[in-house]
Amino acid sequence: MRISIRFAAIAAAALLAAVPQAMAQKIETLRVTYVASPFNVPSIVMRAKGYLDEAYAPMGIKVESPEITSGAQQMQALAAGEVHIASVLGGSSAILGKANGIDVKVVATYSRGAKAYMILAMPNGPADIKSLKGKTVAGPKGTVLHQLLAAALAKNGLRLTDIEHVNMDLPSARAALLAGKVDAATLAGNNALAVEKANGKLLASGDGLLDPTSVIGVRGDLIEKNPQIVAAYLSAHRKALAFMKANPEEALKIAAADQKIDLEDARKMMTYYDFALRVTDRDIANLGADQDFMVEAGMLKTKIDIAKDLISPPARTLE
Repeated sequence: MRISIRFAAIAAAALLAAVPQAMAQKIETLRVTYVASPFNVPSIVMRAKGYLDEAYAPMGIKVESPEITSGAQQMQALAAGEVHIASVLGGSSAILGKANGIDVKVVATYSRGAKAYMILAMPNGPADIKSLKGKTVAGPKGTVLHQLLAAALAKNGLRLTDIEHVNMDLPSARAALLAGKVDAATLAGNNALAVEKANGKLLASGDGLLDPTSVIGVRGDLIEKNPQIVAAYLSAHRKALAFMKANPEEALKIAAADQKIDLEDARKMMTYYDFALRVTDRDIANLGADQDFMVEAGMLKTKIDIAKDLISPPARTLE
């Protein structure tokens, strides 16, 4: 994770260069979603250290941080103008939103973390992915975990139609698995840790199957009319990354307290993630794979040009 002290100035200049200042609109309250799970350490640190308030105080802007964890709900809130920035947005949610006419732009990658996404069973449950045939698997549909399940089944000669896939959020899926109400569950973060601590067994992780990419999405008109606000947000995010690099133990303690897990679990989970902000060619390829999956699953009918339609050009040049 490289930290550039020139980032704020560079980002602001890049964003402002092509935008007439007359277009700028006054924003008194900026609404930025807060998503802490599964283990979004930069967001946790940013809140704990007050970096967002610090970034916008000179502009006279108040920051509100509604906790909207669902990608679909974040996109709905962006479309309705209820939020300006979706701080942690699954790549699939951003693609679906854009394909359905929502004016969203990706200004940075948030994280990559294939190992953080898991398919788990209990000791007396299915022994492997092949054993899931005819079994019930709980987890959130239309997400990276849904994609992981499909990829793991395909690798073992199975399809989603070979199992009963029950749509549940992460806490509900974890609870159902621990209670023996389902045979397996797709989980991430502290929900996966809870199952592992209860002697759950890992059937598969995203490692080698997919490269899930979370992004930072903003309303397109915010970039067009208030690029300095987007630049200030990215600067605050970078400040959190710099703190994590300079004070790794303190950052872990802050994240562990927020997620109500012990320090060693936090340290383990940190190894799953790459929080570098620049959108790379590989990220775009991964998002393309997400889009292909959604088309195959019948979730999306019309593809978008991810690099052209979804990614804001400055996101490709962040340091």
